[in-house]
Amino acid sequence: MLFKSTAVITLTAATLTLGACGSTQTRTDSPSGSTNAMTSDESVYASQATMRVDGLGCPMCAESISLVLGSVEAVESSHVDLSNGIVTVDLNPRVAVTSRQLRSAIDDGGFTFRSVEFTK
Repeated sequence: MLFKSTAVITLTAATLTLGACGSTQTRTDSPSGSTNAMTSDESVYASQATMRVDGLGCPMCAESISLVLGSVEAVESSHVDLSNGIVTVDLNPRVAVTSRQLRSAIDDGGFTFRSVEFTK
């Protein structure tokens, strides 16, 4: 019996940590499955990236974004402005990153990537 309770608590914690809240999140992909955002496989060495992301509704969303972006090698930290849907990412300027890598992390988190601008 203890095992089942532990498994449920672990699963619930993982869901809360990795999943988006869903309360205000809406994926607004176009019918073709693409968004207005352009992504590239071109490597960039930058100190910061500023992204517009849809579907950010609560502090758990911000935590989820930080977790998924942490999987990108160049990402050092991130800050989420929930009111404007802006994610600012501090990057290691000595490690290359692509806009496609950042978009993939955002998409994998269940959010909608709109755009990215790099600051060198």
